Amino acid sequence: MAKKRLEESAGMIIEARAGYLPSLTTAANYEYLESDYATLAGATPANRPFIWNVYLRLTENIYAGGATRGRLDIARLQKQSRLLDYQATVDRVIQDVRIVFYDILRDRADIIVHEQAIAFLQQQENTVRSKFELGTGQKLNVMRASVNLAFEEAALVDSRNRLRNARLLLSELLAIPVTTDAGDVPFDIAGELKCETTPPPLTDCLTRALTQRPELAARDNDITVQRRQLAVDRSELFPHLDLFAGYDIVSEPNRAALVNYYDGYVAGVQVSWHIFDGLATKGRLNATRARLSEAETAATAMRRTVQSEVLRAYRDIQCADEQLQTETANVKLAEESLKLATNNFELGLSSQLELLQSRLDLTRAKTAELSARFDYNAALARLQRALGSHFELHQIEPGR
Repeated sequence: MAKKRLEESAGMIIEARAGYLPSLTTAANYEYLESDYATLAGATPANRPFIWNVYLRLTENIYAGGATRGRLDIARLQKQSRLLDYQATVDRVIQDVRIVFYDILRDRADIIVHEQAIAFLQQQENTVRSKFELGTGQKLNVMRASVNLAFEEAALVDSRNRLRNARLLLSELLAIPVTTDAGDVPFDIAGELKCETTPPPLTDCLTRALTQRPELAARDNDITVQRRQLAVDRSELFPHLDLFAGYDIVSEPNRAALVNYYDGYVAGVQVSWHIFDGLATKGRLNATRARLSEAETAATAMRRTVQSEVLRAYRDIQCADEQLQTETANVKLAEESLKLATNNFELGLSSQLELLQSRLDLTRAKTAELSARFDYNAALARLQRALGSHFELHQIEPGR
């Protein structure tokens, strides 16, 4: 749709440029007169009861108070604005695709985490159930293991559903049709959810955003358009001058004349000036001045919006980075805690509740780490959008 609006603006330039070119027009007229009325110039009823004429005019505008130049400038500025809007649309779509792509990677990894937890809990349930059937275990342990297994199975169902929804959203963004009978998208994605890039310094981000965001340039164009429109509206206060040349064919109403029509070339100058138009021009000028003030306010608001978007995305990246470091350390601790709890449980030094809690802690830690990775990459995509997607990413240390 943004591309079609760009094509539309190109047609508006052609239309505005036509003001510099001569126009060729033709007109014809035919009148049938009542017999009692067919007496032109005091002639008798010998006049013909009809009149006809044909005109051909070639007209060139010489002076229009600056309206022609103003309309062409407006059309060019509007085309530039549509191009900037197209670039902004591309940036927004890229951001949306990136975020959904990262969401799919997170959901897919989250499924693996829950599947690993289910496998562990299934094995634990089988073990305590066997002990209970042999008379060496307690029914409470069986019930507790079954409850924890059910929780993880429910979490796995939720993760799979979120993955399906994310894949459907990506297919929508990519305009890939989905068959209702298959129930899934006809594609798959590759990759892992990693954090391998870092943004430039905040001051550089703010500077680049204020110089590169296409929306800011488009709002500046809107201001210039309204200023040009003021010149177009003001042109109605000045006289307009046209040159014309043409060829006329006019009928002869008198039957007694030797010829049926007269023809010949004509040329001349035409001047028009609206001395008073009922204050219509004044109303247009007031309306355009109001739109100019609105465009200036919108440009100022857009600058504040861009700055806020950069700051929010940058702070989100910093927050996600801190959370990622914390959750990565938590995963290592949870893995060691699970190993220790498993060994102690097998030696009878700890209860089943401690073992299940250690497994739950590991699942939560891994899920939180995946969420932190997603938040980091999603915030990075939003920052790229805030900067206009025109900045380099720098590699950071491995293992993050």
